Amino acid sequence: MFRLADMATKAEAAHQMMVKAARLKDAGQRNDLEAGMAKYLASEYCAEVVEDSFRIHGGYGYSKEYEIERLYREAPMLLIGEGTADIQRMIIGRRLLEDYKAR
Repeated sequence: MFRLADMATKAEAAHQMMVKAARLKDAGQRNDLEAGMAKYLASEYCAEVVEDSFRIHGGYGYSKEYEIERLYREAPMLLIGEGTADIQRMIIGRRLLEDYKAR
């Protein structure tokens, strides 16, 4: 039960960050910091949630009859596609230094 609560919380947090970045973009505002944070958090949480789901399914996680098999295979690509976590952290760090530089 706690694992499901953690998984749902991670999915909701990632979704809310993505919505914030999208709203800034729709408003014509700069959103590279928020987009980088959303990509970074969502990809990390995705890998964690898929791994937890895989554990819940046990041996069935390897069966192509269940969606978790495909997700477990594809989730690692989110960590390297669209910029690795390290690149996203670099983007986030640069923007934070830019925004909060000593004046």
